Amino acid sequence: MNRFYLTCGLLLVLFAILTLVVGEIPFASVWQGVQERFFGESTRWNPLLDERLPRLIVILCTGASLAVSGAVMQALFQNPLASPSVLGISCGGCLLVIPIFIFQLHTQFPFVVPAAAFSGCLLTLGAVYSLSRVQGQVHVGSLILTGIAVSTLLLAIQGALLYVLRDRWQLIQLVTEWIAGSTADRTWTHVHMQLPLTLLGLAGCWIYRQELNVLSLGDEEACNLGVEVRVVRWRLMLCVALLTGGAIAAVGMVAFYGLVLPHIVRKVWGADCMKLIPFCMLAGATAFVGIDLALRVLGLHTLSIGNVSALLGGCFFLFLLTEKRRVYA
Repeated sequence: MNRFYLTCGLLLVLFAILTLVVGEIPFASVWQGVQERFFGESTRWNPLLDERLPRLIVILCTGASLAVSGAVMQALFQNPLASPSVLGISCGGCLLVIPIFIFQLHTQFPFVVPAAAFSGCLLTLGAVYSLSRVQGQVHVGSLILTGIAVSTLLLAIQGALLYVLRDRWQLIQLVTEWIAGSTADRTWTHVHMQLPLTLLGLAGCWIYRQELNVLSLGDEEACNLGVEVRVVRWRLMLCVALLTGGAIAAVGMVAFYGLVLPHIVRKVWGADCMKLIPFCMLAGATAFVGIDLALRVLGLHTLSIGNVSALLGGCFFLFLLTEKRRVYA
């Protein structure tokens, strides 16, 4: 366990430094601009303070948020396939943000974006949870099917809406880049939109780690052990909506990341949420920074981090389905 923390911590520091250093503008010029900003009276744009640092903060928050939200959902619903993207939560958040872009409210009121993303995620999660309940209990088998059905419906509505507005090229380009999960051109405004939601969501998940372990024993056993099952479940769902909504507001759609990384961490370190939650925070942030840095170093500017996550996560999702089919065969 200590080796894991040490390894991830060192990698995180290394990736963070490289993210701040690597760029088209030489670091010497960047550092000179920083000195002028703090020790002089220069107000000109600086790549480190105005572009690379906020981008790094957004990437760290997004990686940790998606990984922890996926781990909480998989533990909460006792299903290794549960994640914000699989259950349609991300689609709900995206769908509610698109009208903000259509009416250009984000230019004057940028904080409407995280509010809409959070509301969409929470409403979708509540709908999927309610529709998958059978006689007061959440049926594990129907949970994924309900999530996929809701996700398909939301994507269809989103596609129809964008098709109607296909003549507005600037809007279509903006929405396309946002849906693709691009981390380019992140500013301090994106940090301010995401960071409060991320801190609240991570704090809530950290507080209820022990309750997550108890809930894995079943609702009846958890009640006997003194856990208010209904209250704890809804509070954790609220935390998941905060984390997912913050990531959507700052970066956009990043599919399957919340499915893959918690699954890998659980396979290596077990399902104990007392360890799983902090591991996912650290590993999620580290891996997300590493992927973004790799895309920049390799010069793959035509791909976004959301594209890469969707491609790798889709293959991993098919692998999990194949493994489950072999178990039941």
